[in-house]
Amino acid sequence: VAGVPAEAPASNSIPASAPPYKPEYMTKVQQIVAGIYGDANTSSPFDPMNDCKPDGVPRAGISGSHIIMNPSGVAVMYENGPGPVYRTIYTDGRPHPSDLDTSYMGHSIGTWDGDTLVIDTIGLNDETWLGRNKYSNIHSDKLHVVERWSRQGDVMTRSFVAEDPVMFSQPWIAGPEKVTIGNKGDYVQPQMCRTNDKAHLIQQT
Repeated sequence: VAGVPAEAPASNSIPASAPPYKPEYMTKVQQIVAGIYGDANTSSPFDPMNDCKPDGVPRAGISGSHIIMNPSGVAVMYENGPGPVYRTIYTDGRPHPSDLDTSYMGHSIGTWDGDTLVIDTIGLNDETWLGRNKYSNIHSDKLHVVERWSRQGDVMTRSFVAEDPVMFSQPWIAGPEKVTIGNKGDYVQPQMCRTNDKAHLIQQT
């Protein structure tokens, strides 16, 4: 899969699409946003991506990846998320483990609803951000994400519902994300991540 999702214009006002943070956590989010220098959504010195930490779920999405499916599972290989990262989605009927350790990509199990793959992910650590937009950042390790992937022709669509009983006042519904299938013979080109120099992301006073 290759493609770049559209992004909303940067803004200092809270967008309607922002996660429904509880007041105490929205205060923390606003403090993070206040520290962003420039208009780029990823120009934050606090963004874990700038420390080469994997994007996690739901941020990783489906763009810039190679997806391989068979009856037992789905492998998603990212060429730059922010470095070469993989994700496994089990479709063999197994449940989530009862003694699950948290991780950047969590534990994902998938089931089919007609032609739509429904992916349930838990076990995510709290070291990633939720998305690329300014207000889609922190979450707890109780985050639970349910994604729906479908394909029509050369276009793949992804939407999701995220629940975080610690930080959210209600479920966060986002999407759709649409990407175009890569050209025949296309392939991922893994890019090594280098920890970014974040000094230029902090406005001098």
